[in-house]
Amino acid sequence: MWVCDRTTLAIRIANDAACRLYGWTREELCAMTLAQLWDPDDAGAIASTIPRLARHITRGGAVIRVELDTIEVEHDGTPAAIITATEITATWMQRFAIEKSVEGMAVIDCDPDYTLRYLSPGAERLLRRPAAELVGKPSMLIAHPDDVRGIALAPPGESFEHVTRVQLPDGSWRWLATLATDLRNEPGIRAIVTNFRDVTRRVEAEHALHDANRRLEFLLSASSAVTYSAAPVGGFTATYISANVRDMLGWSAAEYGAPRFWRDHLHPDDRDAVETHVAQLFATGSDTFEYRFAHADGGYRWLFDCVRLVRDADGTPREIVGHFTDVSERHHAEESLRRSEANFRTLIERSPTVTIVHVDGVIAYVNPAACALLDYDASEMIGRHILDCVPPDDHAIALASLASTARGGHTRTGPLRIRRRDGRYVTVDGEALRLAFDGKPAHVVLARDVTERSELFTRMAVADRMVSVGTLAAGVAHEINNPLAFVVSNLALIADDLPRLLAGEPTRLGRADVEQLLVDAREGAARVSAIVRDLRALARPDDITTAAVDVAKVLASSIRMTANELRHRARVIEHIEQAPLVEANESRLGQVFLNLLVNAAQAIPEGRAAQNEVRVRLGANADGTSAIVEIEDTGIGIPSHVIGRIFDPFFTTKPVGVGVGLGLAISHQIITSLGGDIAVTSTPGQGASFRITLPAAGATRGDAVANLPERAAEASATRVLMIDDEAAVGRSTRALLAPDYEITTVTRAADGLRLLAHGGYDAILCDLMMPEMTGMEFWQRLEPALARRVVFLTGGAFTEQARAFLAQVTQPRVEKPFREHELRRAIEQVRAISAAPSGR
Repeated sequence: MWVCDRTTLAIRIANDAACRLYGWTREELCAMTLAQLWDPDDAGAIASTIPRLARHITRGGAVIRVELDTIEVEHDGTPAAIITATEITATWMQRFAIEKSVEGMAVIDCDPDYTLRYLSPGAERLLRRPAAELVGKPSMLIAHPDDVRGIALAPPGESFEHVTRVQLPDGSWRWLATLATDLRNEPGIRAIVTNFRDVTRRVEAEHALHDANRRLEFLLSASSAVTYSAAPVGGFTATYISANVRDMLGWSAAEYGAPRFWRDHLHPDDRDAVETHVAQLFATGSDTFEYRFAHADGGYRWLFDCVRLVRDADGTPREIVGHFTDVSERHHAEESLRRSEANFRTLIERSPTVTIVHVDGVIAYVNPAACALLDYDASEMIGRHILDCVPPDDHAIALASLASTARGGHTRTGPLRIRRRDGRYVTVDGEALRLAFDGKPAHVVLARDVTERSELFTRMAVADRMVSVGTLAAGVAHEINNPLAFVVSNLALIADDLPRLLAGEPTRLGRADVEQLLVDAREGAARVSAIVRDLRALARPDDITTAAVDVAKVLASSIRMTANELRHRARVIEHIEQAPLVEANESRLGQVFLNLLVNAAQAIPEGRAAQNEVRVRLGANADGTSAIVEIEDTGIGIPSHVIGRIFDPFFTTKPVGVGVGLGLAISHQIITSLGGDIAVTSTPGQGASFRITLPAAGATRGDAVANLPERAAEASATRVLMIDDEAAVGRSTRALLAPDYEITTVTRAADGLRLLAHGGYDAILCDLMMPEMTGMEFWQRLEPALARRVVFLTGGAFTEQARAFLAQVTQPRVEKPFREHELRRAIEQVRAISAAPSGR
C-alpha cells in the first residue's frame, strides 16, 4: 500500500509490502511518482484516472500485473489517495492460458457415468458446442463407441493418453488426443482433469501414410521396374536394389551390390553418354536416360533409368535413388519401324486411297491421291486446318468425328463433303484413326471418293419412292375414285335441278337435299386433295432440304396412303402422343414410314384382317429430346440368322418380283443422315417391330401471322389482284372471298403488270406455273414494294427452277386446292409484311 498525491501522483507513504513487491526502499519509493511505476505502454492511459487493472515495472525491470483499489482521502490538508496494489500476475496468466488455449480442458466427475463438471472455452471451440449443452451430462455421450471401449483409467495421481473420435453437431467425426490425470485423491478436486487437442489431420495423415506404405510394399514387390539406391561417390555402388533385378538382368541383388558393379557392366559405347547424364544429375538433382547394360546371359538389355539425387540439409549429396525398366523390346520395335518406314511411305504414296494426317486439326501430311482429288499441291495443303476443306454446313459432322476419334481411337466417317480448289464439292467416305505421327498423337484420315456412288444412291432413293408409289397405285386410285364417284354424281344432280329450283318449279331435290349434296361433294373433294398432297410430298425427287417437321402429320399421311394396302390384311392401331418436332425432310421421312408400313402389310397374309394388327406408336423419350416412332406388325417375323443383314442394300427376304432389297437400306441411310437411329426386333412367327429415334429440332421460327384472324378487320377496303391461267380458279376465288375483298382476276401475267402500273392493290395472288410468263418471272419484274405483296399459288413446283425459286424466296405460298381461311391468312400476312420497313 501507499499514499500518493491525487494531483501530482507523488508517493508520500509506502509500506513494507510495497517495498518487497517493487524492490525499492521506502525512501526510494517516496522520492518517486506513481507514473514511474507504470509500464511505458500504459502511461498515457492514467492521465486522469487510476485504472483498476494495470501493468507495473519493478526495480529489476520485470512487468507485473496488479489490481488497484483506490480510496480518496485528505492528507496534510491536501487531496490524496490510499492505493492498495495486489499482484495478480500468476492468476491472470493461468486464466488467460486456459481461456485462449487452442487445446480443450475438461473436468470429469468420477461417478458411474463420468459426468462433465467443466469445459474450457477452448473445448467449446474444438467440440463446436456451448459448455451448457454438455456440462452435467455423461462425457462419453459424443465419443465413438468403438473408441470408448478401449479406454482404461490410470491409477490415482497418474496420467494416461488416448486418442478417440468425437462427433460434431454436423454429424462429422474428429480425432482428439487426450491427456487425462486422475486427481480423485486430491482434496478440492476429486475428479479427472483432461487436456485434449484436435489431431484429425495427423491421424488421417498416419492412415494415409499407412495405406501408402502398404501400396508401396506391394508395388515394389509386383512392379516390373527395379528400384534401387546407390552411393553418390566412387563407382555408384548399390546400397539397395529390389529383388526383381534377377528377373530383369539375371543378377542377384548381392551380385549387383558389389563395388563398381554398375559402372563396370555398362555397354562401352554408352559410357560417355551416361557420364554426361550423371553430371546433369548432380547439377539439377534429377534426370532420365537410357543405356545398355550387361545381362547375366552375356547379352545386353536397354534400360530406361529415372534417377534423383538426395542431399543433406547443407547440400551435401547423401544418396542416389531411382528405378529402371527394361525397354529392349521398344528399342527393337523402333529400329524395325525405322527400317520399314521407307517402305510404308512408298505404299501410302502409291495408294489410291486419300490419306490425310493432321495434328490437332492442322494438316501434317497428304498423299498424292489426296492432292489429285482436291487439285492442290502437298505444300499448299500442309499447315492448313482440316476444316478449311469442309463446307461450313458440315463442320458439326467433322468436329463430331474428330471428337469420337480422340475418345475411341477409331471412327467410321459417313458421307462428308470436301471442297476442291475450283470450289466444287466431292463426297468422301472412310475412316479416321488415332496414331502416332513423327512422335506426336495424330489423326489419320483414310477416305474414298464416293461422289458418284452418293449421286447413284440419291437416284436409287427416288426410284424406290416411285416403286412405293407404284405399289400403292391401285389403292390410291381406289381412294381417289371413291370420293370422285359421289362428287361427280352430286354435282351432276345439282346442275340438272338447279335451274328449276331457282325458278321455283318442282324438282327431284329439295333445298335440304341440295345442301347435303354440296356438303358431301366438298368433303369428297377435300379427301382427293389430301391424297394428291400426300403423293406430291412423297414424290419430290430432289428436295433434300430439312426443316422442323411434325412427325404426327407425316405418319398420318403415310397411313392414309397405305390404307388400301393394309385394310385387307390387318387392323391399324394408332397410339399418337405428344412428340417434339424433328429436323427432317418431310418427303424422305414419309418415304421411311411408307416403306415400313408396306413391309408390315406384306408380312401379313391377306384374308385375316380381324386377327392381325399393325400398331403405330408416336411419343417422346423421358427428357423430351427425341421423338420415338414404333411400327409393329403381327406378321411372319424375320428369321434370327438374317436379322443383322436386313439393312444391307439388295438384301431381301421377299419372293422374287416383290422387292429388290433397297427399301430398308435407304430408310436406314435417311434416318442416320438425320442424326437418328433405326432398330428392329423380331420373333419369327409373331411379327417384327421397327423403332425409330429422331433428335428434336432446335427452336423453330415463329409464324409471324399465326394469330391473324381469318377475316381482316377492314376487309372491305382490301383490293386484291389475282393472276391465274385457269379462269375458273379466278371466278371461284372471287366468289369465295366476296364481299370482304375486291378481287380483280386476269389469266396472263402481262395483263397483271399493266393493271399494277395504273392502280394500287393491297395483295397479289399469283400462280407459280403459267404459260408465256411464269409467276417467277412476274415477281422478278416487280418493284420491291409490290413484290412484298405477292402470295404464290402452286399446284406443285414440278421443275428444278421452280423448286429452287421457292426455296429462296420468303413470300407466302398457298398450295392448290386451297381453302378460304388459307387464302385469307396469306393475304393478311403480306399486308402485314408490306407495312414493315424492309426491302425485298
